[in-house]
Amino acid sequence: MRQRGRGAEGKRGGRGAAGLTALTALLALTVPLGAQDTVQRIRPEAIRADSAAILPDAVVQEVIAAYNDSLTTRVIGPFHLPPGARLEGPVAVFGGSIRVGGELTGRLIVINGYLILDSGGVVRGDVLVVGGQVLRRPGARLEGQLREYRARAQLVRTGAGLLAPRPPPRSLTDLASARRSFTTGRFRTTLSIESGQTYNRVVGLPIVLGPTITREGLPNVEGRMDLRATIWTAPDRTDRRADFGYAARLEFKFGEARKLTVGAAGSRQILPIEPEPLSAGEAGWAAFLLQRDYRDYYQAEGVEGYASYRFGPGLALHGSLRRDYERSVPAADPLSVFRNQSWRPNPLVDDGHYVSLRFGFQVDTRNDPENPAAGWLVHGIWERSRSTDALPISLPPEVREPIGTGPYASTRVRLDARRYDRLNPSVRIGLRVVAAGWIGGDPLPLQRRVSLGGPDPLPGYEFRSQNCAPPSFAEPGNPALCDRMLAAQLEIRTRTRIGLPIAFTNPYLSGAQRVLGIRDPDVVVFGGVGKAWVTGDGPGRVPNNRIPVFSEWEKDFGLGLDFGRLAFYIAQPVARGRPLTFTARLQQRF
Repeated sequence: MRQRGRGAEGKRGGRGAAGLTALTALLALTVPLGAQDTVQRIRPEAIRADSAAILPDAVVQEVIAAYNDSLTTRVIGPFHLPPGARLEGPVAVFGGSIRVGGELTGRLIVINGYLILDSGGVVRGDVLVVGGQVLRRPGARLEGQLREYRARAQLVRTGAGLLAPRPPPRSLTDLASARRSFTTGRFRTTLSIESGQTYNRVVGLPIVLGPTITREGLPNVEGRMDLRATIWTAPDRTDRRADFGYAARLEFKFGEARKLTVGAAGSRQILPIEPEPLSAGEAGWAAFLLQRDYRDYYQAEGVEGYASYRFGPGLALHGSLRRDYERSVPAADPLSVFRNQSWRPNPLVDDGHYVSLRFGFQVDTRNDPENPAAGWLVHGIWERSRSTDALPISLPPEVREPIGTGPYASTRVRLDARRYDRLNPSVRIGLRVVAAGWIGGDPLPLQRRVSLGGPDPLPGYEFRSQNCAPPSFAEPGNPALCDRMLAAQLEIRTRTRIGLPIAFTNPYLSGAQRVLGIRDPDVVVFGGVGKAWVTGDGPGRVPNNRIPVFSEWEKDFGLGLDFGRLAFYIAQPVARGRPLTFTARLQQRF
């Protein structure tokens, strides 16, 4: 391992005199260019038209691997190779520009800085510039392939002097957490206590605590055990819900790259029926502040075996087999800050023991998980559930025919596909298609059914505007009763430049900006369509091999400002007599 930079963190033997002259970098880079110093901008023909705006994940991984290579001469900050000096690569410069007036032989990587080639300067080798540009004066030479990306690499130096991806700022749901780690021999133990990153009308604020023990040091296998206890802070006065939850997990990862994972788990949890219309964190804040819980829940207690495999970057497959006792749980009466009314009742589910076989996949080629501008994110699952003792709730025949005793099995799928692209350096487009529901077997149990409505993916409509309940069915819990749903969203984003975040001297205001990820806002223009329905034969149903006609779908469009982890939207339904709706979000729409 070799490093150069402020304080001369390293140098190559046999070239001491030439290497020490590199420490004049800061002075050299701050000297104003005279009028006679003509600078030419290198525009290599091989650069993609959009490469200045998009930094592919493969390039990020290439930069990290090259910088962290023990044979690379590492430079931190500005660097100057004066005329007459020679340096052999590979060389990687991080967080500053390199000015070459002498001769550099070998590969050169510049990370978040410029490459400036003075007259007479020579680089004999391939060059990769990330987060900067290449400037050349007449008489300079570059003998090798040049690649250049304007987008900055979101990287940081670790305590060991290596590069690693910059961790995202902690979100609101991550604030209430504490961890402490220590190592004993080959075992690393992390003790944690944190919130369950949500809040709801069934358990209030879940508090999760326990250890994670990892067996380290083995070349082809890593073992990990998680033990968690969950304290549910909202008391249950009906004895229908357990007093606490738990989770125990034993997991092994195999191979040098840890691509194969095999594990087993046992747990008692309160689970949401649907992942929409908001994320767990957003739903928790809506419940805590406004007494609006956008999810329904049931209790599941059982065991699971699972396995997954990563086929390199971007693709993973997983499968699991579970046996759970699933039961209804009532709404409690937890605190809400700005409202003090009765909570919406938590709907009943079809209680019973269920054995569920699930297979799934994930494709993730996004260039940035926090703020993607290119790539795909696709999730898909197939699940077969079976029960021999389920107690189905009586529903109107328009929704589900009466179910007799005996085995009860159904199959469902879910697909969530998202595509991101950039139209030009400042305009991005996103498209999402989500489909879920029944595909075979007996009718779905209540805890597997779906719905549609606001605040996502159709923010122009009220919560569960499409829940498939017939007009005669009066249920204050407003349960999801549909067999299938299909929705699509399209949005166009344009980044503005208004000078955010503001440089406050007050540490509390600065901290609030970091937590909320405040940045210059995106102006977002969006639209969406969606429909949920009951499938089968009979009045009000759609045949199993059809989807509803497009004229029956709900549609909306709107405008918003996204400041990072705080966004505001107004949406207008494409329907007569429906008003504008206003929505605040704590994350990107999709």
